[in-house]
Amino acid sequence: MEWGRSATHKGVQERDFTVTCNERTVPGVLWTPEHTGMPTSLVLMGHGGSGHKRESHLVSLARRFVRHNGIAAASIDGPAHGDRKPEGADAEPLAERRRRFLGEGVTDSMVEDWKATLDALHQLPELGPGRVGYWGLSMGTMFGLPLVAAEPRIDAAVLGLMGTAFVNGNRLRKDAADVTCPVLFLQQWDDELVDRESVGDLFGALATNDKVLHANPGLHSAVPPKEFQFTQAFLASHLAPTIDRS
Repeated sequence: MEWGRSATHKGVQERDFTVTCNERTVPGVLWTPEHTGMPTSLVLMGHGGSGHKRESHLVSLARRFVRHNGIAAASIDGPAHGDRKPEGADAEPLAERRRRFLGEGVTDSMVEDWKATLDALHQLPELGPGRVGYWGLSMGTMFGLPLVAAEPRIDAAVLGLMGTAFVNGNRLRKDAADVTCPVLFLQQWDDELVDRESVGDLFGALATNDKVLHANPGLHSAVPPKEFQFTQAFLASHLAPTIDRS
């Protein structure tokens, strides 16, 4: 693990890092309490399609985890996104851009990247091998659900805005059978990208008996602010007691 830019914002230390996995450079960012006397739990955060590790809602949520729950958070760029986007990629044909992050083997590579990142983060004294949660919607679920299925260190997950009729739907349905941790799943009832039936199919395929589906009216990207607050409370309840640091 190599460190980059570091800054502190109202008690939250934010540090850029890179991890190497199978000759791939994985750029990420870690949010931790500025002052901590013991190891803390960790939430891994996956961004959506066309986004990056510093999407505004991810930064906001990560800082709330640190300030209000004493929980660290980390995010990495997905394939061909953020600092992993090849130069000139925006000018490429749509089919080529989709191949970069939806092609064969990409999901397995992203799971490996997340595992390598978690391995590196758990070596830090301020984290240690503590409890781990996962948060990721849309593309964050497309890559995150296979991670949750394959990673026994994840104790609870927030998933959603994805279904079995999407690009890697068959893979998601198969992996859902290996998801046994508590899950909060979000759905947008008027989602223009993911149909209701396939969302229900994916939710039903999750093997865990501890799962909840929250559906709200609106399009794909119109998740109401109250749901972000609920996802924070959900993961905090499984990872650590609430500590108000505001």
